[in-house]
Amino acid sequence: MKGRKFSIFILALMISISFRIPLVYGQKEYHGADSVFRMEGVTILWAILKGSDENSSWVYTRIINNRDGNGSFQCFGVEAVDPFSNKKEWVVKGEKLQKENLVKSIRSSFKDMTGRRFLFYRSIKDFDEGRPAMIVYYMGVPDTAPEFISEKKLEDYFGKAVERLKK
Repeated sequence: MKGRKFSIFILALMISISFRIPLVYGQKEYHGADSVFRMEGVTILWAILKGSDENSSWVYTRIINNRDGNGSFQCFGVEAVDPFSNKKEWVVKGEKLQKENLVKSIRSSFKDMTGRRFLFYRSIKDFDEGRPAMIVYYMGVPDTAPEFISEKKLEDYFGKAVERLKK
């Protein structure tokens, strides 16, 4: 019985440590499962501009910086990730985080590299040292991402989504 209690204690300790490691470095990680994500002054919106097939369809991701000044993120990157091999490729690397940012990817680019990781950095130095303060990861294009047949309707959707979030 003592051995079992000790094993449970060790397991609980390991789980506790694993959850604290990101906090030691100030990094927070979130699973962005929906087409609208909002956390720590950042909003991520997804939509699809439909073409006749995967190679002519585009995935739009609008990243909105809701904060300016002290404590806000200064730059960001987006990685495409293969969930099986964990291979990563930069889609956007170390861009200055503007008030509004747009990342466009051809829909077929999600075939092998299905995941996306949005990395937010407090400074360029943090980016250079590979220390994002926040990571938002997606396992693929969110099922809730609306599809549009015109760029105008897609942009209208983004505008209305931002207005709804302000309320």
